[in-house]
Amino acid sequence: MSHELRTPLNSIIGFTGTLLMKLPGPVNREQDRQLRTIQASARHLLSLINDLLDLTKIASGKVEMNLERIDCRALLDEMMLLFRPQARQRSLGLSFRAPPAPLCVHSDRRALQQILMNLLNNALKFTESGEVSVTLETRDQDGQRHAVISVRDTGVGIAPEDQAQLFQAFTQIDQGSTRQFEGTGLGLHLSQKLAELLKGNITCDSRPGTGSTFALSLPLE
Repeated sequence: MSHELRTPLNSIIGFTGTLLMKLPGPVNREQDRQLRTIQASARHLLSLINDLLDLTKIASGKVEMNLERIDCRALLDEMMLLFRPQARQRSLGLSFRAPPAPLCVHSDRRALQQILMNLLNNALKFTESGEVSVTLETRDQDGQRHAVISVRDTGVGIAPEDQAQLFQAFTQIDQGSTRQFEGTGLGLHLSQKLAELLKGNITCDSRPGTGSTFALSLPLE
């Protein structure tokens, strides 16, 4: 089922990209605009399908965590390289602060990457000006040391009455002008589920007009 859903969409995205690169021949401005709309819509649908498939696996207990020793600083350095072009395109600052020594967790690399990508994507998408800053630090929680990865933005912020809905499936908070951005309403819900499978959790600290901070907490080795 997974293969049957993903393959046609990947073909649409791929062939649209070929047309946009003008490999088969030239396209005019209006054709370019419509092709980009098709490509964006296909990617949006593929993202929704991927999230739904992941949630189905979690609900059925069929998600296998491949636990390994992961250096959080090294992984975040990779994330910064991945997201800097997106931040630059939106004229936003993107900074990263971490202790000099390696900070390692026993975790699943794919799940951890997926959580971090969701948090960074949201921070950049819902910030119109200013910066997104990422911090790696250690904290004591319930008698155990945790690695805490915080993603702070300078966006519009989230009202207290809306924060309870953040981690619910298919829920999107209407944040004024940011509501123009499409989303599945599954990213934070899926991220929280993955964090729980990794024995961690995600919290949100936000105030309207001052931005938001989402923090992923994972137990240290």
